[in-house]
Amino acid sequence: MRHKFQQVLDKIHEFLYGHDQPDQTESNSLTATIEEAIQKQTAVHLILSETSFTGDIIKYDQQRQQIIVKNFAKNVTRIIRISDIQRLRFVPSTVQTAQKNRFKKE
Repeated sequence: MRHKFQQVLDKIHEFLYGHDQPDQTESNSLTATIEEAIQKQTAVHLILSETSFTGDIIKYDQQRQQIIVKNFAKNVTRIIRISDIQRLRFVPSTVQTAQKNRFKKE
């Protein structure tokens, strides 16, 4: 019970005063996922603060901490900062194939 109360106090403190240090494990797993997607040439679905985007990662600029993503139709390209990404997931291969086939026909 005491442990739970301490966790609640810690969360309230973080909310009121901000984080003391950025969460490095989240950014490390994000960069590992990005590098894996580039290596496997797998499409990703990115969830940002107000929008989402699905497509292939074209380039990962580690110096500027940003990625360049192109959608399935290859007509929209976005430059996204790593810090803006809330969630990044791989697109299943079946969905990726269906989307690419759909845009080839149009």
